[in-house]
Amino acid sequence: MELEIQKQKETPLLARTRINIIARYDKETPSIVNLRKEVALKLKADENLVIIRHIYTKYGKRESKIIAHVYKDQKLMEKLEGERLVCKNKGIKMEKKVKAAPKAEEKK
Repeated sequence: MELEIQKQKETPLLARTRINIIARYDKETPSIVNLRKEVALKLKADENLVIIRHIYTKYGKRESKIIAHVYKDQKLMEKLEGERLVCKNKGIKMEKKVKAAPKAEEKK
């Protein structure tokens, strides 16, 4: 897999860097977990501080546009990105939280 960094923007208030990357590959689109590892290697960053936000792939092309965030602090990353996206990037399946239906008041 070949990664080409297109744009890199620092966001000091959020303690992160936003990176736009073009990924070229031979077979199917890589999983979000594999992309996260490759992006961390390319940027020489800690894999636990990298979040893949979006993967855009056009039909029939063997390249994707990736938007990733690289954080400086893990607690801030978990707070800003949310539990669902953090679990998705780590390859952990979340259990659906079922909300209880409001109980109808009994008529007397």
